[in-house]
Amino acid sequence: MNKKFSTLTVCIKKALLPTLVLGTCTTAFAAAQEDGKNKITKEDIEQIEVRGYAASVEKSINMKRFSNSVVDAVSAEDIGKFPDQTVADALQRIPGVQVEKDLGGESDRVSIRGTAPHLNITLLNGQNVASATASASITRPSRGFNYSLLPAEMVDTLEVYKSAEADIDEGSIGGTVVVKTRKPLDSEANYAALSVKAFHFENADETKPYVSGLYSWKNEAQDFGFNVGFVHKETATQRDSKEVRFGYRSTDANQDGNAEFYPGAVGYNRYASDSDLDTATATFQYAANDNLEFVFNNLYSKSEHESYGTYSSGFILQNIANIENPVIVDGTVVAGDLPAHNNLGYYGNAGYRGEFKTQAHDLKVTFKADDYTLTGQFGYSKADGEVSDVYSEYYANTNASFTLENGTPDVTLSADLSPEDYRLDYNHKNDIFNDSDELYAQFDVEYLLDTGFFTAIKAGVKYREHTKAASLMKANYPKVSAAGENFNLGMFASDSASDGILWQFDNNQYADWISSTSPTSGPYEHLDYTFDLEETVTAGYVKAVFEHNKWRGNMGVRAVKTELDSRSVEYTGRSFAPENIQDVYSSNSYDDFLPSVNINYDFTDDVVLRFAAAKVMSRPDYDFLSARKSGYCAAATGCKGSQGNPDLKPYRSTQYDLSAEWYFNESSILSLAYFYKDIDSYITNTTVEKQWTWTDPDTGVEEVRDFLVTQPQNGLGGENSGFEVNYTQKLMYGFGIQTNYTYSDAELEQTAEQKAAGEEAVLPNNSEDTFNATVYYENTAFSARVSYTYRSEYFYTNYLGLNQYKDGFGQYDLNISYNVSEDFNLIFQAINLTNEEQKATSGNSTGMPDANRPLAIHDYGRRFLVGAQMKF
Repeated sequence: MNKKFSTLTVCIKKALLPTLVLGTCTTAFAAAQEDGKNKITKEDIEQIEVRGYAASVEKSINMKRFSNSVVDAVSAEDIGKFPDQTVADALQRIPGVQVEKDLGGESDRVSIRGTAPHLNITLLNGQNVASATASASITRPSRGFNYSLLPAEMVDTLEVYKSAEADIDEGSIGGTVVVKTRKPLDSEANYAALSVKAFHFENADETKPYVSGLYSWKNEAQDFGFNVGFVHKETATQRDSKEVRFGYRSTDANQDGNAEFYPGAVGYNRYASDSDLDTATATFQYAANDNLEFVFNNLYSKSEHESYGTYSSGFILQNIANIENPVIVDGTVVAGDLPAHNNLGYYGNAGYRGEFKTQAHDLKVTFKADDYTLTGQFGYSKADGEVSDVYSEYYANTNASFTLENGTPDVTLSADLSPEDYRLDYNHKNDIFNDSDELYAQFDVEYLLDTGFFTAIKAGVKYREHTKAASLMKANYPKVSAAGENFNLGMFASDSASDGILWQFDNNQYADWISSTSPTSGPYEHLDYTFDLEETVTAGYVKAVFEHNKWRGNMGVRAVKTELDSRSVEYTGRSFAPENIQDVYSSNSYDDFLPSVNINYDFTDDVVLRFAAAKVMSRPDYDFLSARKSGYCAAATGCKGSQGNPDLKPYRSTQYDLSAEWYFNESSILSLAYFYKDIDSYITNTTVEKQWTWTDPDTGVEEVRDFLVTQPQNGLGGENSGFEVNYTQKLMYGFGIQTNYTYSDAELEQTAEQKAAGEEAVLPNNSEDTFNATVYYENTAFSARVSYTYRSEYFYTNYLGLNQYKDGFGQYDLNISYNVSEDFNLIFQAINLTNEEQKATSGNSTGMPDANRPLAIHDYGRRFLVGAQMKF
C-alpha cells in the first residue's frame, strides 16, 4: 500500500491537543534539559512511590530506560487505579500498538506493529490463560487474548516486549504483552482500596454499576501475606448502523455489456447487549527464609451475556435484474429503484444468551543462593463457554429505492409496511459449547558470573498442554402453522420503529415461542463447527546476560517442539442431513530454533542506543487447524466444499530493531525506533480443485467429482517495516504531554492470480498510521487529561473475492480526578467524547478501498463514568 505521510498531518490537525503543547514546548524543553543533569539509576525506580498520573508516567519511562530489550510499559497510578478502564485501552497509548473494537465499542483485541491479534500473545504473570466466550464467535476460535476477563483494576504493570528474549514464551511475531499483578509483600500491610462507579451508556440510555476493590495484608515479620481483589462490572451497549449486507456482487445493471457491482442489501442495524462480569483474584506469598519464596496466584472470572442484533433492509440480490433508474459511478451501482417483489423487504433478528467462566492458578517457587537462583512454576488454566443463539428472518412484498451516494447506505421501502406484512421464512436455535484448558510446568536456573563481561547465564525448560474444543447443536423451526398459515414478524415485533423499518423485536417472546414449538429438524450436531484440538509444546532455552562499561544486553536461543493432534469430522451432503460421516484424526509436529540478541549501548547518561535481532514464530489460529471437511453439489453452483488444515506450519519471521532514546530528564523521553520483519509465509484461505467422492442424495449413486474447496494454506511471505516516534515530557506548572506516532508499511508477495488480475496483496489488520496524544495537568488536588487516539484504515477480511476495510478512526477521551483528601478522590471520565462514528468500506478489483462501496457506518455513542475511589 503506497500512501503518503499526509495521514499523520491530517490526524495532527484533527487533534486539538498537540496544538496546546506546541505553544509551550519550546521554552519548557530547555528547562527540562537542565533538570535532567541529575542522573537516575535503576535502584531509583524501585523507590518511586506511584502517586498520581505523572508519577505513573515516570515509572513507565524508567522501566523502558533500564530494560535490556525493546520494551514499553504502562503502570498503575496507585493500587487499583489504572490509567484506563480496560487493559486494551491502556495498551493503545503505547507506540506501535493498535486496538480493535468489539460490537459494543469496547477495545478488545490488540495488534502490535501491524500484525493481526492472533499473531501476538498476552501472558498473565508470564503464563498463558485459557479463554472461552459467550458469543457465536467461538465457532471460529482464535488465539487472541480475551481482554474482557481481566479488569484494569487488577493490574500493576503492563509490559510490551517488541523484541524477543530467549526466556519469554514463543508464539508472537508482533510483540508479547506481559500483564503483572501485585504481590502482597511488595504492598503496604493491611491496605484496602475500593472504587464505586456508575457507567452511563448514551446510546442505550442506561446507567450501570462498576465496583472494584483490593485488600492486601502481611504479618509483622513481613514473610507471609495475601491480597484479594474483585470487580463487578455491568454494561448496556447499543450500536446503531447503516449497513450493506451480503457484500458486493456483479451484474450488467444498465445492459451495456459491462458488469457493474451492486450491494446485496441496504438497510439499518441495531446491536444491543447487556453483560455482567465478576472477576476475583487471590495471591498468597510466603518467604520461608531469606532464600526460599512461594507465590500462589489465582484468578476466577464469570461473565453472563445477553445480546441481540436486528437488521432491516431492502434485499437487492434477487431483484437487481429489475432495477430502474440505475446510477452507476466508476463501475458501482450507487442508487436505483426496484419494483415490488415478495422478497424485497428483509428483516432478520439474532439473539444470544450465554456465559463463560475462566480460572487460572499459578504456583511459583523461587530459591535464591549467593550466586544462583532456581525457579519452578506450575499452573493450570481452564475456561468454559456456552451460548444459546436464536435467529429468524422475514420477507415482505414491497418496492424499494436505495442510495450509496456520499458513502452513506440508505433505503426507502413502501410507507405502509407493518410487521404483519413480513412472513417468517427461516429460523433456528443453536446451542454452542466451547472449552479450553492449559497445564504447564517450567523450570529455570540463573547463575551469576564474575567474568567482567557476562554477568549471568540463564537456562530453562517448559512443558505445556493446551486443548481447545467446540460443538454446535442446531434445530430448525417451522415457518407455517399446523393450519398452513404463515407465521409473521408481527408475532414478535412492535409497530415502534427507528429509521422507518427497524421494528423493535421482543427477544423474550420469541424465545418463549421457540421453547414451546417442536423443531422441523434436529436438534442435530452441525459438523462444520465440531473440533477438538490438543497442542503440546516442549521448549528449552539458554540465555546469557552481559554488561561491560557502556554495553549491556542479552543473547540466547530457544528451541521449541510443537505437536498437534486434531479430531473433527468429514461428511458429504447438507449440514442438516450429512452423509458418509467419518471421524477424522490428524497429527502434525514441527520444530523451531529461535536465536535472539539484544544489545544496548549507553551512549551518554541520558541516551540509550539499542539493536535487536531474532527469529520468531507464531502458530496458526485454532480455526485453521481443525480437521473438518465438508462438501455439497448442486446443479446451480456445482460442487463446493471447505476443509481445515492441521498440517499447517507456523508463521515464521526474522526481525530487526534499531532505536535511539533520549531521556532528557527523569520523566521525559524523545525516541526514534525502526523495525523490520521478514515474514516467510502468511496463512491465507485459498480455493483449490480437489477430487472427492460424492453420494447423490436423490439417486444414492456414489461417484468421484471435482470440488472447489476453500482451505487455509501456507502462502507467500512479505516484509513489514516502519518506525516509531515517541515524545513524552513533564512540562512546567503541572502540565505534561505524551505523544507517539507509528508508521507501518507491509509489502506482501503477490500470487500469480493477483498479478494477473492487477490486485495488490494486503496485510490484514495493518494500519499504516497510528497516532496517540495525551495532554495532562496535575496538582496535589486536581488531575485532568485529554487523550486522542487514531489509526488509519486497515484490511480485515475478504468476502466474495473483495477486500473489506475499516476506515481510519480517531476518538477523544477525557479523565478528571479530584482528591477530596489523601485517601478519597472523585473521578469523571468521558469515552469517545465527540461521538465519532466508525466506517467500513469494500475494496475494488485491485484490492484497494472504493469510496463508492460503503459497507457500514457504526454509531457507538459516548460513555460517561462518575465515581469515587477510597483507600483505607
